Amino acid sequence: MKEIYKQILEKALPLYEKGREGDVEHIKWLYKIVPKFADKYEIDFDILIPVVILHDIGYSKVSKGSNPMNLDTRKLHMEEGAKIASEILEGLKYPKNKIAEIKRLVSKHDNWAFGDNYADEPVLRLFNNFDMLWVLTKEGFIFYQEILGKSSIDTYHQIEKDVEVEHKEGRKWFNQKIEEFYKQLMKEHKEGFYV
Repeated sequence: MKEIYKQILEKALPLYEKGREGDVEHIKWLYKIVPKFADKYEIDFDILIPVVILHDIGYSKVSKGSNPMNLDTRKLHMEEGAKIASEILEGLKYPKNKIAEIKRLVSKHDNWAFGDNYADEPVLRLFNNFDMLWVLTKEGFIFYQEILGKSSIDTYHQIEKDVEVEHKEGRKWFNQKIEEFYKQLMKEHKEGFYV
C-alpha cells in the first residue's frame, strides 16, 4: 500500500472511534481485503482506497445510537463524510482532481438504498460488494445481527435475501473472484463457523 493511504487511514481512525460502533473494524477489514480483489488496471486505486477508508467517516457527525438503516441517517452521514474526506485529503495535499472524485463518491456511496445500481460507477460497484460482504465477517455479522435484532440463523437468511435483492436491482458482483469469496464466506457461516 502507498504511504499516502496509510496517512489517510491514520487521520481517519480517530474519527471512526467517535462514530458508529464497529466502524473501526469495518474500515480496517475493507482496507486489507479490497486490494486483493481489485485490479489496478480496472480501477484507479488512488480513488478506490481513499473511498474505502473514508466512506463512513460521516458517522462521526451523526448522533450515537442513530439507526444506520434510516434513510435520513444515510443521507446525513454521506453529506458529512464528503466534507470530512475533503478536509483530510486537502490537509494531506492529495491531488485536487482526485479529491473532487473521492468526495463525490463518498457523498453517494450508500445511494443503493435509494435505488442506485452504480451501473456507470465501477469504483462504487466494486466498493459496494465489499461494504456488503463485511457483514459476513465475525464482527460484521454480530453488528448486523444486533441491528436486525434477529437470531444467527435468521441473520444468515437475511443476508441471503439482501444479496438476492442486490442482484435483482442490478448491483451484481464486480467480478467472479468476489462472487466466489461471497460463496466461501456463506459456506463458513452455514457450516457453523459463526452461526
